[in-house]
Amino acid sequence: MKVRPATQADDDAIIEILKQFAEEQPFGKLKIHASAYNDHHVRKVLSAIRTGGLCLLATEKEQIVGVFMSVVLPDMWLPNMRIMNELVWWVDPQYRDTSAGLRLLKEYTKVGEKMVNKGDIHTFTLTLLENSPKLNIEKRGWSPVETNYVFGEK
Repeated sequence: MKVRPATQADDDAIIEILKQFAEEQPFGKLKIHASAYNDHHVRKVLSAIRTGGLCLLATEKEQIVGVFMSVVLPDMWLPNMRIMNELVWWVDPQYRDTSAGLRLLKEYTKVGEKMVNKGDIHTFTLTLLENSPKLNIEKRGWSPVETNYVFGEK
């Protein structure tokens, strides 16, 4: 199992993964639109993520089995503070009992720490969805800081 940065050549595979991710995530209203991705728009977003964020792939024998994406944005209230926010952390269900997810998290943490130390960002975040596996990421240095709610989903 290896983790590597994504390239433009990976876009087709990543788009298929994003469709699977959209089908599994808990926001019912977004599941309706998963099959209606605008290919041109998604490719533009992937390009922007590769150049202004982070797109990592977990691979097993050249097969992509997981993806981790984040983007660097200014804070809404303090625009001189840049924060890297996780967008997608997904592992193929057949590989969820492997080290793929942990390897992606470790690489994201390593890159995030380097970016903080260089002054490129002030901090970096991770979101666990309600249906995410129950992980003890606190033992890896992560601290819970908020809980998000969505109205009208149940």
